[in-house]
Amino acid sequence: MPKIIPIVEGDGEKNAFPILLRRLLHETYDRYDVEISSAKSAYGRPNLTKPNGLEKFLNYAAIEKANGIIVLLDADEDCAVELACALGNRTQQRGLTIPTVIVCAKCEYEAWFLASLATVAGKKGIKTDAAFDGDVEAKRNVKGWLSAQMPAGTIYKETLDQASLTANIDFTLARAHSRSFRRLEHAVEQLLDAIDHNRTIVTPLLQTE
Repeated sequence: MPKIIPIVEGDGEKNAFPILLRRLLHETYDRYDVEISSAKSAYGRPNLTKPNGLEKFLNYAAIEKANGIIVLLDADEDCAVELACALGNRTQQRGLTIPTVIVCAKCEYEAWFLASLATVAGKKGIKTDAAFDGDVEAKRNVKGWLSAQMPAGTIYKETLDQASLTANIDFTLARAHSRSFRRLEHAVEQLLDAIDHNRTIVTPLLQTE
């Protein structure tokens, strides 16, 4: 069975992102013939963006004989397109023959929770009537916003809450409200196509959906 190895920036995504990928494979693409391996955490975004940082983790995935690699990190204050392009160029220069895609959440992974707030509210202590009015991808410090929706003395913690909330994302809502989530779905589609047809791709996903 071919396997996809995710590379992520932190421990929260290490637990949550494989859950999201498996859900996408099963629920969106009806694919049960591809394995999502344990994610490789860079233990901090700078460990991916620094010189030779991403390349090191690509090498790890190659050693483990990945059939596909998906790299996820938060755009934070950077332009998601420019960051994806820069990392895509570095991946291409690495000369990797394994299909690889780059996805940058805008501005952070937790923005996808805002995009599906109707199904996330009421989970992990978040108020059942929590509401957000605005562009989910323009919101800064979504982690802090989530903490403010929890009982006093409770804060959102990636390692405790991210995986559980990921299991409650509604893809239709997330797709409708988040361009970067649509990019993620397209990334998975491209990766599956490359694996199925034995193609080599390195892409930052510059589509305009």
